[in-house]
Amino acid sequence: MSQSKAVLRRFISLKIICGLNTIVSLFIIVLVNKNSTYHTILTQPVHTINDALKQELINEHLLSYSQFYNSSSYECKIKSNNDQLEKELNATARLLPTLGRNIVPYPNDYFHGRGIVLTIGKYQLPFAKVNLEMIQHTRTRLPVQIWYSSQEIQDGDVTDLLIIAPRVNLSICCFLQNRCRNLIRTWQINSQYVFKPHITNAEQRFAYKPAAIISSTFAEVLFLDSDAYLTRDPEELFLHDPMYLQFGTLFFPDAHISRQHSSVWKLFNTTCGENEFELDSAAILVDKRRAWKGLFITKLMNDNYRYFYGSISDGDKDTFRFGFRYMNVKYYIVMIPCATGQFNGSHFCGLTLCKTDSLAQHIYINHVHIFKYEDVSYTTENLEYTRIGLGDPNNHSYFFMHCRLPGGQTSCFHIVAQPNPEVIPNFCYIGEISLKDIEDYKYQSNEVLLFDRSRYNRIILTKTNNVMPHFIENLIKSSHHL
Repeated sequence: MSQSKAVLRRFISLKIICGLNTIVSLFIIVLVNKNSTYHTILTQPVHTINDALKQELINEHLLSYSQFYNSSSYECKIKSNNDQLEKELNATARLLPTLGRNIVPYPNDYFHGRGIVLTIGKYQLPFAKVNLEMIQHTRTRLPVQIWYSSQEIQDGDVTDLLIIAPRVNLSICCFLQNRCRNLIRTWQINSQYVFKPHITNAEQRFAYKPAAIISSTFAEVLFLDSDAYLTRDPEELFLHDPMYLQFGTLFFPDAHISRQHSSVWKLFNTTCGENEFELDSAAILVDKRRAWKGLFITKLMNDNYRYFYGSISDGDKDTFRFGFRYMNVKYYIVMIPCATGQFNGSHFCGLTLCKTDSLAQHIYINHVHIFKYEDVSYTTENLEYTRIGLGDPNNHSYFFMHCRLPGGQTSCFHIVAQPNPEVIPNFCYIGEISLKDIEDYKYQSNEVLLFDRSRYNRIILTKTNNVMPHFIENLIKSSHHL
């Protein structure tokens, strides 16, 4: 078995110079299948995305997303048979107009620039330390703000964060004190624009997210959960991502189709989204000016969480899309399934949710989702492989689901092409990974994953460090804080 693993990790790169400036790199990949026989695969030549293909992808994604976003069905307009749900819906329907009237105008002269925003409570402090080190590895020039409440965590504990990553332009801001600090100074911020979350118990801790986004001094925000780690400098997303420029908001999916009763959608005066994926609110890219009303009502909905969690939504992640829909603020969900995890030579178990730009050119963020919920250890084996679906994200080409196989040690994210007969009723994938899906090509730092039609509508499985260079070693090195 050790000999097979050694072969699996070995490939030979042959560079052939053709003409003056054209280099075609051919990689011979030696792989082992379930019968331990050797296979040699010759990959396609190296290319990068061109302007024509990029525009074609943009047009295609906009068209398919428009059709998906404007979906509607009869079932979402009918009354549920659940009296308790109808009672909750009616109470929430009475509250929503009041919340809408409490939205304050966007302060045009206050917010400036772009930046990264995190929130921390007492349980997120170790993850935030890891996150700051991971941000530092990207060498981004973007400033970072961490928001917290002095009711939940001591000021001295958060001050320790300032020395974790000295090359990060970091400031730490307190909701209650209207104050920020960095290594050099402490300063007061305008209390009129600090939109404090209404926190009364631990169940409301997720209300920090929308409050931090709208309270940060940035006009454009990349929000990250403490365990959602950057894999490359995200500044390019702000500047050039086509769907961010078009919509002003990029959301990313969780691995669950909407789970609330379909009649809930009528509450928010919106088209039916019962086939829309829930959001992974661990990563949000937003232009606050364009999305202000959606962000602000999301904050108010979380302040009044008793009306919006439970039967009506699955928590804060749903309040973002419900709030945006209610205020008619458009958003784009980057439906590119991507996960990092274990591969034993035949089966893949995704343990993270990684995030690409809207065209799947690069992986920018990796949310180590299952690690904290199921006590998975930070090892090379648990992070060694990444699986990603490349293609039109809204045409149902892929099966993307979170589930646990009977007797499985951990739950897994599954990414396979569909229709697929090896998907069992509880939405787990029991089939083996096809040899043609495995790819050992090492991408250059600025080389895109998707570059021509030969790579389109395809699922690949590759070594994580081949698509996210140094991510594993940096994360394992930083994980000593956990």
